[in-house]
Formats: sequence, C-alpha cells, structure tokens
Amino acid sequence: MNRRFFLEQAATATAGLAMLPLFAAAQSPVQRLLASAPAAPDAAGAPVVPVTSVALPGGIKVHAISTGQVAVTTAFLHAGPAGFLRKANILLNRQFAGWMPIYVWVIEHPEGVFVVDTGENSAVTNPDYFRGVGLLNEYVNTHLFRFEVAREQEIDRQLGRLGIRAADVRAVVLTHLHLDHTDGLRHFPDTPVLVNRAEAAHPYNDLPTLYPAAFTPTLVDLQAGPVAPFRGAYPLTKARDLWLVSTPGHTPGHCSVLLQTPQAHYLFAGDVSYTQAQLLSNDLPGANASLSLSRQTYQAIQQYAAQQPLVYLPSHDADAAHRLATSAPLRVA
Repeated sequence: MNRRFFLEQAATATAGLAMLPLFAAAQSPVQRLLASAPAAPDAAGAPVVPVTSVALPGGIKVHAISTGQVAVTTAFLHAGPAGFLRKANILLNRQFAGWMPIYVWVIEHPEGVFVVDTGENSAVTNPDYFRGVGLLNEYVNTHLFRFEVAREQEIDRQLGRLGIRAADVRAVVLTHLHLDHTDGLRHFPDTPVLVNRAEAAHPYNDLPTLYPAAFTPTLVDLQAGPVAPFRGAYPLTKARDLWLVSTPGHTPGHCSVLLQTPQAHYLFAGDVSYTQAQLLSNDLPGANASLSLSRQTYQAIQQYAAQQPLVYLPSHDADAAHRLATSAPLRVA
C-alpha cells in the first residue's frame, strides 16, 4: 500500500480539505479527518486462507502463504481524478472494498529457499501500533486500512508448518518497503534481505520506525537488458532462472520476482496491481506513486505475457493462489 502523498502534500491537502463544507469550521483539517473515520468491513468476515503448495519442473516448489487480510478503501484500489483531487478523494473516501490476502511467496529452489516479502504480523491490530509514525501517517494506517492478522498466520509459524526454519532461508527478497511486505522481517534476524537500491533510495513513505532495529538490507543494482521488456533485472540464482525485475509505479523502485521454468514463467508482482483483472483492464490503483510509471509497467508485463506463458501473482489477489496451482497464464489481447 502507498502513502507518500500524505506526507509530501499534507499541508496542501489539509488546507484544501478545510474549504469543504463536509467538515465543521471549528476543527483543524486533520482533526476533522480523525473524527470522520470510514466504516470498516466486518472482521468476522475476513477469510483464513490456506497455504497453496505447487511442485514445478526442476525440483522447484512454490508456496502461497497468506499472512492475514487487509481491507482498503475503493479510492486506494482505483485511480480517480488526477493531481490534488486524487489525493483528496483518497482522504475523503468512505467506501471500503472487501478483504484481500497478504501473500508471502516461498520458493524452494535447488539453490536455496527464497522468501518474497514477509507479510504482516499480528501486532498491527494493536491500537497503539502506529503511535510514533506521525499524526497523518497514524490516521492513514488506522482509518483507511483494516488488518485482520492472527499470530498463527505470521510467516514464521506458517514456514514452520512446512518444515522450513528461518535458518533454512537463503534470502528474503522485498518487492518494496511498505509495512504489509516488511512487517514479518522480525522473523528473519540473520537472513540476508535483498532490496532494489532504487527502492531503498526512494522508499515512497515506508515506516522505518516499524523496521527491526538491526534491519540492514543488501542493496542490489538492476541492469538493463537481461529480461526484456523489463527495464532492469538482477539474477537471484546462478541458474539465472529467478530474477528481480523492475516494475515501478506503486513505488519508484518497486520490483517483482520472476521465476522461469520450462512449464511457465511466474511473476510474483507485489503491488503492481491488486488483481489480475485490474492489470488486464488497465485500471490503475489510486494510491500509486506514479500513474505514468504504472502504465509502463502494465505494458511491459503484457508484452512479456504475449511472448511467454506468464502466471501473474500480485500480493493481494484472492485468485492468485488458484492461478499458481493451475499455472493459469495471463491472457492478453
């Protein structure tokens, strides 16, 4: 999920909102926002998503593990008006969409176990979890998002049930630095964590106060050319069948992980889009850092899917695990 615009233009946005008759004149804009929280979906309706495990050619296994559920407002899911109006629409929107999974992808490869993102932890549901991240960020994370995460859903417990220990993991690979992708880092204190250098340089409103104190990721540089049409790529294996590829838009340095097998190619796409249908209809998420970069990324993925059988697996798509299980390729016109 993306939140930078709340920090970049907080003064502008709140000043603009102050002119809207929806809010009482006696309150400051931020106070008005805090007093007008949107209704949340019923937590009892959040599904518990079972692990999906698939054996692929070459001795590779992939596990889709949901570390809980998240719900966001429809303005986060779908881009509305451009510029300031898009930002104001997100702040004012009162309509929550349904629950979405928070997937972690575990790839058992002959060269080691790779964990793509780390998901959420159950502490995120505590009322004081976001204290200390700033007033506006606290508002965004407690009023425009809803989380449902049990301790048993955290990545360490679910890996344990698969017989995988943190010590068995060769590397954690982060698609980007938003909390629902980094909040499980606490379970990998001694595991190398790989991050695109461009993402670390311009993290687009991560919440570093929530990182583990010892978080020191290994920064990697993507090179142009190895995996066209993606603008940059970094090999994660000596076999050069597992790649970190550039997919900016949600954040400026956002990446996806691409697994290439003889059967099909699998793109663990982070937050490129929330669903496959969104990609196919060129429906851009409302909270992305750059809509123009998002369009370019959509085009690159669609071009790749026209050349290779590509299974598209974003982190919050309820149908992603089924597509993994069936190797259902992305069908582009």
